[in-house]
Amino acid sequence: MHRHQSELAESLRRSPRFAAPVVCLVFALLLPGSQAAAYAQGANCNRAMAIVQEVRTIYQSKSPNYKAILEKLRIAQDLCPLSPDVWKYAYCSALAIGDQQGARRFKQRAIDNDIEKLDCEGERLAVPRPEAPLSPYVREKYALIVGIGTFSDPKIKELRFAAKDAADFANALKDPAFGRFRPSNVTLLTDKNATRQAVLSALQSIILQAHDDDLVVIYVSSHGSGSQQDQGLGGRGYIVTYDSESDKIWNNAIEYETFAHQTSLIKARRKVTFLDTCFSGQASGGAKALEIDAGGVDEQTSKMFASNEGSFVITSSNSTEESWESEALHNSYFTHFLIEALRRSKEPPTMKQIFEYIAAKVPEAVAREQKKPQHPQIQPSDGPEDITIGVAPRRDVR
Repeated sequence: MHRHQSELAESLRRSPRFAAPVVCLVFALLLPGSQAAAYAQGANCNRAMAIVQEVRTIYQSKSPNYKAILEKLRIAQDLCPLSPDVWKYAYCSALAIGDQQGARRFKQRAIDNDIEKLDCEGERLAVPRPEAPLSPYVREKYALIVGIGTFSDPKIKELRFAAKDAADFANALKDPAFGRFRPSNVTLLTDKNATRQAVLSALQSIILQAHDDDLVVIYVSSHGSGSQQDQGLGGRGYIVTYDSESDKIWNNAIEYETFAHQTSLIKARRKVTFLDTCFSGQASGGAKALEIDAGGVDEQTSKMFASNEGSFVITSSNSTEESWESEALHNSYFTHFLIEALRRSKEPPTMKQIFEYIAAKVPEAVAREQKKPQHPQIQPSDGPEDITIGVAPRRDVR
């Protein structure tokens, strides 16, 4: 079999009628499944590196078009997301056009992929521009709250309290004594109204409305799928929406990276994302779980949402744990104690105070009642001390 493969490849190589990509395709088809996948990945990374080389050439010109460079690099990011050079050049290009949020996101991806040197000036690329400090006030506040407990696909297990969790949290945000959000600025999507398109459209609306001195809260309670190479997921994690199909998650769920990227486009420099989801499989009882064998929200996924110095992401459990619902509380443990933290005192708590409360209460309650571990996580752990989602906005400043 291997001799025939070699003879066919040699024949194709000598023939002027066949271009190199055709030979690559034939090799991929002849190889066994895992080898073919590895070969395809290698070919994709080679294409990505060709784009990087083209970008290097553009950088040597007198007036590099950084926006055009970023467009090219978006293709390279899809082809080979594990290449540090792809993210390095995206980071430097974003700095060059003053996109501080994009630069932070690209920088983190470069670091996650073990970049050896991230020095734009030393590489004669873009020189970092200092970022202005956060404004001393919040002008306006917006929130997108999503809770999905029932699904169009009967194979996806229902969640008893996900929609209620979302509604309860939305009400807490609209409470003039605690959340202090204008009711018209809180978008609530639950169950059949929380399709993939509806969620992304609502997020797009916030992208168009929010200014840099605003505050945005994103909350999602649903199933999730893990960042696996098998199960047809290609190493990507997904948020399961109402119209998702259990055997086609990649087709009509929301990829975490897509959701994080869209969130990073929101101009508001104060952003807080709450993910009350679980990716652990084969769970029973009150656990939030899709029957896909995976872990919880991992650190790298969380970091995607931390796009600037005023952003936080808080997840309901760590990457190996399930997130649990409580029959007694009629909420998930995470959301119950999140709302409780927000309403504990008349003075708005900071994000660190909220996290300290749920980090103490959730593990204790779940261990006592479910005999299971569940430990909420926060990214970054060293963020600003004074970010508060219950702060009163100052709409009169413009």
